[in-house]
Amino acid sequence: MKKTESLNKTPPQPALDSLSGHRPTDARRLNRAKALELLRVMPRSRAELARALGLSKPALGDLVGDLIELGLVLEAAPTSIQRGRRPAPLRINPRRFCVMGIDLGVDTYELGLYNPLGQPLQILQTPSGVGKGAEVVYSRLLEAAQHLIEQAPVPVVAVGVASPGPISFERGQILTPPHFPDLHNMYLVERLQRDLDRPTYLEHDSAAAARRFLRSTSAENFIYILLQQGIGAGIVIKRQVYRGHHGFAGELGHMSVNMDGEPCPCGNRGCLENVAGTTAIEFRYLRLTKQSLPLSTIAELAHAGNPQALLSFEQAGRALGWAAVNLVNLFDPELLVLGGPGAAYADLLIPSLRHHLNTHAYPYLGWGEHLQILVDPLLNPIGPGAAECALEAIYLGDIPLP
Repeated sequence: MKKTESLNKTPPQPALDSLSGHRPTDARRLNRAKALELLRVMPRSRAELARALGLSKPALGDLVGDLIELGLVLEAAPTSIQRGRRPAPLRINPRRFCVMGIDLGVDTYELGLYNPLGQPLQILQTPSGVGKGAEVVYSRLLEAAQHLIEQAPVPVVAVGVASPGPISFERGQILTPPHFPDLHNMYLVERLQRDLDRPTYLEHDSAAAARRFLRSTSAENFIYILLQQGIGAGIVIKRQVYRGHHGFAGELGHMSVNMDGEPCPCGNRGCLENVAGTTAIEFRYLRLTKQSLPLSTIAELAHAGNPQALLSFEQAGRALGWAAVNLVNLFDPELLVLGGPGAAYADLLIPSLRHHLNTHAYPYLGWGEHLQILVDPLLNPIGPGAAECALEAIYLGDIPLP
């Protein structure tokens, strides 16, 4: 592998528009994306698709013809019924191409190949090499990605990467994630595009998880809280991920829940993830018992009634509750979603989280009783969320297919 030089310029990454927020004048691209999204949910006849899109029969015929010619859509033969023929359903071609979704975990990278329906074809996990420097962590990522591309059953046409924040979405740059200093200020998009020779998209890990969850909910406005060593929030408004002016929105883990609390690697004090992150729960149990145990074992003890284990989760849930109070007062969401590794123990966190919503959020709204809190059942939603970023660009036609 050739040595990669230091990058000091600020290259933009490929444009990635939200399906619901794309330019209204570009109706053909928008209709293409909407049609493919509808067909991802279920096969439909031409008539059903025309009604859903509000298109005339000739306009739909042109659109479907283009999608069939590109190999993105397949059309079955009509089937005979007692009176006439049942319309032929249109469906996504699951073997046309695949994309790669990458989760840049601090300790472990997870790379996966996903078909046009977003279904996983192959998953690879590899140690990140954290603590060994930028070139080691990048070379391990590149080698794993190249290996997957070589093994892919169909062409890999794009790559989506989800990283701990903060990141610069516009420049394709990872900035200063506190738990992963090896990645600081790395222009990852340019490096991967050059070395893999494929369009690459960078997204915040919590925003990527929220993008994937969008496909399983009809909610217009929600907040996806990603619980792991760090804590992030994917903020969805009108079915668009909100990034903020500089692209830094969603750094929920660095909200101060105790102004006089312990210092955080980010430079702040009393940050939420230092109290409610998965590592913080393990550390709290260690301080209470002088015994170092993994989170899964602490959860087993809590379910068995161990008071120190219960207290470790209860205090984390209380801190999440304080953060949730601020979120619902600011954004008035339809629902909160808990996802990521920490969400596997949501039953130990939600009671105190709900209690604080009920007693401290704006009093006339009854947040604790009425706000819907869902748990994402997918243990790791980040890699599939990264793949969604690449699929979205393909469906909009930003990436030419081979």
